[in-house]
Amino acid sequence: MKWYVPLFLLAVPLALAAQTAPPLACPAGEHDFLRINIYNGTPGGQEYDLAPDSERKSGHKMAQVWNLKDYRSMPIFVRCRYRGTDAATNVNVPAEYRKCRFTFELDKNNEIAGKPEFSCK
Repeated sequence: MKWYVPLFLLAVPLALAAQTAPPLACPAGEHDFLRINIYNGTPGGQEYDLAPDSERKSGHKMAQVWNLKDYRSMPIFVRCRYRGTDAATNVNVPAEYRKCRFTFELDKNNEIAGKPEFSCK
């Protein structure tokens, strides 16, 4: 006796496997996005600022990467900072996110210029 599995049953696990969490980013605000800090701990409580695991500079462009799997003994969050204000937004980084990347350009005064980009995947 041969068994046949309907094709739609095979497609369901493949579709679920292909679904990944959308990239995590800083929310848009009244002010333009400027930079981030990534922390272990609790916002407003014990916070441990995490240094990037790698940093690559090419001319005035900089790329920083955090590999989050090594820091999962505590919650991880990102503090998003914006131009022209001291206001900041905290974003929790769920466990399924493994890596965060921040890219930016420095001006002649070593200040962040242009439109920096940040995401976690």
